[in-house]
Amino acid sequence: MDLLMRDTLRTRMGWLHEWVGFLGGLVLVVTFTGGSLALFDTELTRWMQPELSHYHPEPMSDAALNQVGYIVAELREKGENAFITLPTPRDPIIRIQHFNGHAFIGTAYSPVDGYPFQTRQTGGGQLFFDLHHSLYYGPFWGNMLTEIAAVGLLIAVGSGIVIHFRSLFSDLLLFRPFASRTRAWMDAHILAGVLFLPFMVMMAYTGAVIHAPRLFPMFGSAHHGRPGGHERPHAPHGQSGAAPAWTERTPLSAPLAPMFHQAETQFGAGSIGLVLFDKGKVSMTKADSASFALSRDHAEFSDRDGSLLKVVTVPDTLHRISGVLRGLHFIRWAPLSLRWLYFLSGIVGSVMMSGGLVLFLMKHRSKKAKTFLFRLAETLAMAVTTGLPLACLAYFWANRLFWSDLPGREVFEIRAFFCVWAAALLHGAIRSFGRTPHRGWNEQCVVFAAFAIALFPLDLLTRSVTGLLSGFDVYKAVDLTAMTIGLMAFLIHRRLVAL
Repeated sequence: MDLLMRDTLRTRMGWLHEWVGFLGGLVLVVTFTGGSLALFDTELTRWMQPELSHYHPEPMSDAALNQVGYIVAELREKGENAFITLPTPRDPIIRIQHFNGHAFIGTAYSPVDGYPFQTRQTGGGQLFFDLHHSLYYGPFWGNMLTEIAAVGLLIAVGSGIVIHFRSLFSDLLLFRPFASRTRAWMDAHILAGVLFLPFMVMMAYTGAVIHAPRLFPMFGSAHHGRPGGHERPHAPHGQSGAAPAWTERTPLSAPLAPMFHQAETQFGAGSIGLVLFDKGKVSMTKADSASFALSRDHAEFSDRDGSLLKVVTVPDTLHRISGVLRGLHFIRWAPLSLRWLYFLSGIVGSVMMSGGLVLFLMKHRSKKAKTFLFRLAETLAMAVTTGLPLACLAYFWANRLFWSDLPGREVFEIRAFFCVWAAALLHGAIRSFGRTPHRGWNEQCVVFAAFAIALFPLDLLTRSVTGLLSGFDVYKAVDLTAMTIGLMAFLIHRRLVAL
């Protein structure tokens, strides 16, 4: 009787794991892929501005900070809601930025003299943050979908543990890549799920908590790990001419350097990362990387005389706990090695969920291959498993191939991303409904591998010679990572992708 009850429970959990896993997996592959890339959003933004490849980091001068502050004052006089990001080891330049509805864009300035760099305008790595955070679908409905998907992941993990509990530990050592395709996909799916189980549970739980205040305002205000995230959208400014021409400025407000140094005495040297402006106030705000817990601790100053108005810190224990959970999720504080570990875990999570989608199709192919719903399911699975990586590559290629002075080029980059993703969806539909889905998987995988490997020569051809002669930097790291993933995609194509 007990054995029968256990088998019945496993059967029911299997059904729950299968269907919740497939429906949620379509969203989770997108969020995990976007989140993995968003871990290096700053580095990707630098890669997408190759004009900065020759720049060597230098300390920020008071004169440069004051100069950039006067530029922001002029922009705000014209009604633009701009703010400043200060140099960090990950991005050693000053930026004036504003929110365009999806990403923070703006102009880069030298931290030595405040002179603007002539860089191309780009949304950079923030596209992936938005994709992870809200599926690029807006702050409410997009967050709602990712919240539901996070809960679905917790359900899928729980039901998966029940299904495989008997062999949970033996599966840690079992992977048969040269077995039948079904067995190989199953081994990869289970092995990845078992090894990275703590990471996926932690990310799903903290992600659900982060979105909760936006979905349920009674739980408090939300800070989603973005600088200046409370700013309202305004029209873009940047190299296209909206930013004022660089000259010696006549001050329209108090100089920022004394405020900056006073704020550092409050929070510690190197802890200030943002300068926000609002209604006669200047807020010197702690950088996300300054502490484990994400917060918006800041010192407020008068923008007229620079006098300190007040120091704002985390108000209570509940907000501190929330900041710790956000710190775990975004890891802006983490050293490079830990961010690479998160990246690896996120990519493995995407592969595990993609494998689950493929296993779902394998299981139902014999009985339902001719039905409309099955072909639709395969089309969607192909779009997120191979189509999304193709779209990400298209985003990088568009960044280097579009004219650097093209007006509104950041919009065209994003359009290239979604156009290629839509083309992959259409291609998958043609192959699935044309009863040749295996060709669709193969073709998309091969195209992805080819363009990922070719990203390195593209970078060599579209970057300055002086930048190429530098040591191992963010540009070479992106190129080699893309090449490695491309080679892995080619090997997967050769062995496992043909369904």
